[in-house]
Amino acid sequence: MKWFRFLAAAGVFLPSLAIAQPDWREMDWGDFIVRLGGSYIHPDDGSTSLKFRVLQHWDLYNTTWEIDSSRTWQLSAVWRPMPYWGIELMHIGGADYDADLDYFTGIPGREVIALGDFKASSSLAFVNWYILDGTCLGRPYIGVGINYTDFHDVSLSGAFNQFLIDSGLATGRGDFNLGHSWDWAAQAGVDFSFDWGFPLLVNASVQHFHSDTDARVTFPTELGYDRLYARFDYDPWVFNLSVGYRF
Repeated sequence: MKWFRFLAAAGVFLPSLAIAQPDWREMDWGDFIVRLGGSYIHPDDGSTSLKFRVLQHWDLYNTTWEIDSSRTWQLSAVWRPMPYWGIELMHIGGADYDADLDYFTGIPGREVIALGDFKASSSLAFVNWYILDGTCLGRPYIGVGINYTDFHDVSLSGAFNQFLIDSGLATGRGDFNLGHSWDWAAQAGVDFSFDWGFPLLVNASVQHFHSDTDARVTFPTELGYDRLYARFDYDPWVFNLSVGYRF
């Protein structure tokens, strides 16, 4: 008898619930934005000097990394399911860098030696908070999230490899490796909306993220292989300018 009452009640209420359930195609999913633009990247120079696992090499003892800024492209997608909150995914394409070691003493009369070159690609995910509502021409926002940075196309310079051979450390060509990193990221930016007959946006933003990895120079020796190590601090400031389309 209890099952009969339950089924009778379900027969009364379920049809009304099904009618009240909104069609997913008619729901307000918020704004979707796709942007494409350029990035100016200024990395940190605070990496440690190269050394063996335990001992320090005297000619590299006081060296500091010197890395120039770089320019590259970036692509991002934003979903704003609520008026003041959004989720952003961004990819910053491979930026090219040359790494030099300053205060180098291994070659008389020379204080700088090229260590090598590499590319850095970063993928970032943010949760953004928009300070003003959607009726404003400019919508500033701040965001926090994570980043994954991959260091690839890494190569050791001929000058540094020759130094290893001439100093008796290496017997042949060495390798330079930087690996990858996961860490936090933060940003601040502003979207400008223009009514030109289609939903075009212009975005400007600045980002800073933490990205550290272990740098290794591996080279052959008479007994096998040996390595030099350093803590590489990428930690860049990134300045973005892009145009976007809102769906």
